[in-house]
Amino acid sequence: MNILICNDDGIDSEGLLVLAKCLSKEHNVLVVAPDGNRSAFAHSLTINADLKFREVEAGGLFKAYSISGTPADCVKFALHTFPSFGIELVCSGINAGSNIGTDVLYSGTVSAGLEANCLGLPAIAFSSVVHRGNKFDTCGVIAKKIVDKLKDNLSSEFTYNVNIPNLDADEIKGVKITKLGIQLYTDRYVRTSDDTYRLEGEPKEHDLNDSDCDVEWIKKGYVTVTPVLLDKTDYKTLNKLGRELKL
Repeated sequence: MNILICNDDGIDSEGLLVLAKCLSKEHNVLVVAPDGNRSAFAHSLTINADLKFREVEAGGLFKAYSISGTPADCVKFALHTFPSFGIELVCSGINAGSNIGTDVLYSGTVSAGLEANCLGLPAIAFSSVVHRGNKFDTCGVIAKKIVDKLKDNLSSEFTYNVNIPNLDADEIKGVKITKLGIQLYTDRYVRTSDDTYRLEGEPKEHDLNDSDCDVEWIKKGYVTVTPVLLDKTDYKTLNKLGRELKL
């Protein structure tokens, strides 16, 4: 397959390089990634500023480029700038940090996949669930296997959101196809100077999830795979209200 690889951690991130190297063993790979960290940029696009674009040395294994935009920019830019590459699949990641449950609302990693869906392309987003000390080599091997397993079940209607526990390969218990859960944080705004604040926090325990969701399976040592829809329509309410309101 011809695979576009992007991320939100930036062109220099270890997870991006590992994913590109692993997938380039059997696929044609093109890398287009932000020139710096764009974590939690969600599905934002750059519309009021120019994008800087440059080629990046990648050891001759594949072509790699950085742009001064967001993860969604990377996908849109690549599709329009490299039409001859013929993108068949977009893979985003491997992110340093989880994108489980409600994290997907903020995730640039997942949003790169959803932008691919907007443009008629299937996508898989990969995340390692810790921010430091990531076992990216294990993640890369798993990511390659998951691409191989899912290649016959890809669709532009959704993005597969894949989260990988930070364990050695022989410690991972398996792969669960599951729904999104709820991920809550101990949010706090920490004052850093007279007029600036920084959002900090860690995941916190709660009882809002049942046992069959990504948030809970990750804790038990399983890789989680969740198909995330681009269409956010609440069809239950749509059908309840009908198609017209009479005023």
